Amino acid sequence: MSTVTIEHPSTLVEPGVLTRWNPSVKLISLFVLSVSLLFVWDPVRPALLWVALVGVALTIGNVPPKWLAMAHIPFIGFGLGLFLVNVLARADDGVLIGAALAGRTLVIGVASILFLTSTAPVELMRSLNQNLKLPASITFAILAGYQLLLSLPREWHTIRAAQLMRTGGATLNRHGKPKLKVKEAGRLVFTLLIGALRRSERIATSLESRGFGLKPRSTYRPIRVHASDVVLGMIACAFSIAYCWL
Repeated sequence: MSTVTIEHPSTLVEPGVLTRWNPSVKLISLFVLSVSLLFVWDPVRPALLWVALVGVALTIGNVPPKWLAMAHIPFIGFGLGLFLVNVLARADDGVLIGAALAGRTLVIGVASILFLTSTAPVELMRSLNQNLKLPASITFAILAGYQLLLSLPREWHTIRAAQLMRTGGATLNRHGKPKLKVKEAGRLVFTLLIGALRRSERIATSLESRGFGLKPRSTYRPIRVHASDVVLGMIACAFSIAYCWL
């Protein structure tokens, strides 16, 4: 039985220019781009912007082409749904509006992929706490939940192995592989949920006992906002507004 693991996209690429960009400024730039795209109603500008962002992802972003293509699948599916709905629901300009909405989806998708592959979750939460003054009770709670999510596949594997030991082994399908019955899956999910709730309660108690959320607190590894981060963020925001609104 193989163990399934969860890896954050930031661990799949080599560090580069985008990795050194301040996470909070990067998140603000992504938000400005997403809001600016709401004012685009033609399919040409999103298509050109998508091509440019894909080029950035393959060059500066160091995103593997195969992984980038796989990450596009949900955005392509959602964009195709928007396109078909507008084509079928609108009589005159359904094709243009549907193509524009699909283009928006792809642009936001590749921009989100760039953000995820260049931003480690721990660095993002620390930056939100230090730079944007988000309360520590929120940032550390999100980090704790993220670590709990990473451990769920390993817990699933352990619980499944324990159940198979008690029942004497798994039932094999016609291909000779272990078959997971609906009843067994229900017991697995219930046990995993109870374990996750108990661990989350222990994590909350641990965070509270260590004084997280109290002020003032010292910082072991401060995240600085450099002038280059601000300049790059202003350029990205200004370009998004000028390109999408004008």
